[in-house]
Amino acid sequence: MEGMNWFGSASEILPNLYIGDLQDAARFRGMIISVLPERFEAEPAHAVLIPFLSNGRATLDTTAALIDAALARDLPVLVHCEEGCERAPLTVAWFLWRRRGMTLDQAYDLLQSRRPIVRDRRRWLGIYANG
Repeated sequence: MEGMNWFGSASEILPNLYIGDLQDAARFRGMIISVLPERFEAEPAHAVLIPFLSNGRATLDTTAALIDAALARDLPVLVHCEEGCERAPLTVAWFLWRRRGMTLDQAYDLLQSRRPIVRDRRRWLGIYANG
């Protein structure tokens, strides 16, 4: 893989924390968290599958804890969905809110400054944002 970057077109949000798409997952070296509804053939075998909102707020809290634990061990972490513009960013926004003390406004401002294709989907949280 010499000459290729190991993070593809993934965007670094914080040191060692990336958001990307399914293609980025194939090249990424580190922990890969997929928030897709099911495992795709292109998904690396070692990726952790945590389907987006499959268990409501608990899914987001579980994913945030996993991100936090990996970052504490200095592991690069990629959170990805199919295109890296809705589900993965919302998952990382939740992490930034719950684990890093940002507001959702601050989280989305950061996400959109680092990955301009991010679409603000916090409305998908519904009642979960009030927790």
